[in-house]
Amino acid sequence: MYQKIVFFFILTLLLSGCIQNINQKGLTISIPASHITESLEQQFPISKAFNYGKLTLKNPKALLQTGSDRVQAGTEINFSNTFIPTQTGKLYLSGKPLFDAQSGSIYLREPAIESLEFNGYKLNAIIQNALNDALLPIISDIFHNRPIYKLNQNSLHSSFVNNIYVQDGQLLVTFGL
Repeated sequence: MYQKIVFFFILTLLLSGCIQNINQKGLTISIPASHITESLEQQFPISKAFNYGKLTLKNPKALLQTGSDRVQAGTEINFSNTFIPTQTGKLYLSGKPLFDAQSGSIYLREPAIESLEFNGYKLNAIIQNALNDALLPIISDIFHNRPIYKLNQNSLHSSFVNNIYVQDGQLLVTFGL
């Protein structure tokens, strides 16, 4: 029975064109940035109220860049409070992928804000650092609790994940025994 399940799993991956490599370490598949974006879009917009106002993130876009071991994501950001009109901008962040075997989910760990701009202007370093310090705990909380991608929980393959990493602009998942 086990051999049939493994055979159908490998056959499914072969037919979907996701297989990156098969070697002694196991079977490695690639998860394209477009699949991560689709997964994120199902969870957005995200709004979070805090002492200074309300933060809304929407229209996420995942990026996987060559030369980086991190998953990057861009999102529109809206900030509002009672004293100023809503400020709109773009937030670019990155994080290392972390796989949770129990849920079959991939999360971002060690998130970092790469770039932040409001109303079409890139903020100077002093203002951006202050905003980063205020926003990073909120961003960390969001991505700690919300996966960027989820493997199919109804199948056995998520229990065979050995490694997950970003290399050459691809999110790679290695399965093995």
